[in-house]
Amino acid sequence: MEGREGLERPKAGIFGRHAEETWVWQGNELFDGSGAVISDVRSDVLYVADERLLIESTPGTMKFRCRATLSGGEVYTVMQESFTVADLKAICGKRTYELKRISPWRKERIISNDGLEVARMRPMTSGKVEFIVGTAGEDALPFVDAVFLSWACVLVDSAVRRPKI
Repeated sequence: MEGREGLERPKAGIFGRHAEETWVWQGNELFDGSGAVISDVRSDVLYVADERLLIESTPGTMKFRCRATLSGGEVYTVMQESFTVADLKAICGKRTYELKRISPWRKERIISNDGLEVARMRPMTSGKVEFIVGTAGEDALPFVDAVFLSWACVLVDSAVRRPKI
């Protein structure tokens, strides 16, 4: 993705009033509803607008953990709190989220903040991962949080292994 520095924060989707939008992770790039690249991952760095998040993850069979450090030092974490990865907990700065699978037989997740659904994640067998955002309004899920949480879900749930570029 060329010119990451000039990448602006999207105005549609999760920033509209209850305007639902589907983003898609394909490989290491995140596309918005219009097909524009809004984020990408290169060499374990997640590029989101003007932010760069250094990603560390442990995709072990017994425990999943993903941690990111923002350029300003703020820490974001997604971690497994039970025996399986069905229920994950995320802490993004001072905000907390729950990332729960909707069924034991599917990898689709609901992401909620204080019991309010703020997004939904749906891995596809093709390797693409759909991320439905904007279901709860503009203040419920900040853009950087949304992108980080979606990438963590890709790491734990995607059928296709992500190459380290």
